[in-house]
Amino acid sequence: MTERRYLILDIETIPDWSLVRQVFGLSQDATLEEMRDCVATRYSKGFLPPPFHIPICIALIDVDFESCKVSNAIVLDHPEEKDLLQRFWRIVKIRKVRNEMQPVETIMVHFNGRGFDLPVLFYRSLKHRVSIVNWDRNRYSFENSHDICEDLGDFGATSKPSLDVVSKMLGLPGKSDINGSHVEELYIKGERSRIKDYCMDDALATYYIWLTIRFIRGQISNEKYNEAFSSAAEIVKSSRFLTESSSASPS
Repeated sequence: MTERRYLILDIETIPDWSLVRQVFGLSQDATLEEMRDCVATRYSKGFLPPPFHIPICIALIDVDFESCKVSNAIVLDHPEEKDLLQRFWRIVKIRKVRNEMQPVETIMVHFNGRGFDLPVLFYRSLKHRVSIVNWDRNRYSFENSHDICEDLGDFGATSKPSLDVVSKMLGLPGKSDINGSHVEELYIKGERSRIKDYCMDDALATYYIWLTIRFIRGQISNEKYNEAFSSAAEIVKSSRFLTESSSASPS
């Protein structure tokens, strides 16, 4: 019987300015300010669509299917985008079970993943011809891809919730002094560890919200909820230290 698990994910990206130059017909000498002006002219909020985003790290929290407890966590990063994508999809497909790598049925959990994270990973895998794992593309199904943002917003019936607001409503820290708009600047400065911490913080917040949703819907008991909730942060912290030190993957 195939093992099942939940995989909480969050990504951080930087703009693909090379693609912006190609699409907008700009010269190689175009400044960052000129490129941003072009983007703001084409896209009202100045935020590029998924194909223009290069993933630079992916936070993953491996969650046991039965207990809903965190079992492992890692932030993937790699200087080569193709290698990062290959490693991500390999982890989605395969899990370490009793010291052996075995196929696993993965239920992905994310916050606005249908709107951003998964399209980015799909488009960029398309660019690099990287083999992917297909997921349920039905917007109204959480069978193997659970978008917490869609769930809370009732598929557009109400305004899209903010991860920061929902986190703080639950008594969690929410966003700190970093948000998505700071990632490119931090990347340019070489502050990769801060980006990875920020990415994992968002993944952990997504986990807490998802776990609480399951609890109030009666899908897990009060005992399971409290045990999973109280142990998550420490398991994530210790798992990251071990996996990032040894370059291992989530089990």
